[in-house]
Amino acid sequence: MALTRLRSIPSAALALVIAGVIISGIDWLQLHDPIPTVGFSGVQEGDFSISYGIVITILSRANVPLSALVDLKTQWLAWAIGLEALGLLVIIGAGAFALARLLNVPLTSTAVIRYAVVVTLFQVATGDIQFEGGSAVLFVPVAILLFVLAVHLFPLPGLLIAGYPIRSALRQSWDLVAGNGWTLFGVIVVVGGLNHLLASIPIIGAMGSALAGVLHAGTVAVFLREMDLTE
Repeated sequence: MALTRLRSIPSAALALVIAGVIISGIDWLQLHDPIPTVGFSGVQEGDFSISYGIVITILSRANVPLSALVDLKTQWLAWAIGLEALGLLVIIGAGAFALARLLNVPLTSTAVIRYAVVVTLFQVATGDIQFEGGSAVLFVPVAILLFVLAVHLFPLPGLLIAGYPIRSALRQSWDLVAGNGWTLFGVIVVVGGLNHLLASIPIIGAMGSALAGVLHAGTVAVFLREMDLTE
């Protein structure tokens, strides 16, 4: 159903693909400037993960750790922060536009601001979680908690673009999932696994991740339409 919806509204997919191209360009700049970066660890390194974001996101193949910003000259600090901010704005804009088109709702400034706040919080507050040595015993309970949260917040980005205030969107998102938890769990595994695999493609990984983002946006829109919350 998501693929059918996406085929009928190609501009939604196009926006995210263009965002993927821009993120790929930002990755190239970060990998070739003198500021140390952390590269994406994909399947080539034997790693596999469920790379799923609550909001529509695009994985980057290069990230600047906070430690690399210490003692940077002013111009390079501005350069690093500027690239990160540009990437975030691109992801916010493309995700908001795609969801609005797929949900057939007007894209209001208020909805975009709310969506931007939530995207920024998730981008800043979340990251890769790894378990090594004795901490591996925590994997199962933490993984269960993360999946429960991901399932219950699955409709959240669409609700924000549909005009719900953040608090109402969180509450509505949690309630809507009742009876659909296992189905959404499967969607998250598929989207998250596909995201990691496509992001692992050298050079064009961000564009591959954007395709997973397209599918993510499509499934969120279809779910909310099936719940009769949009036209």
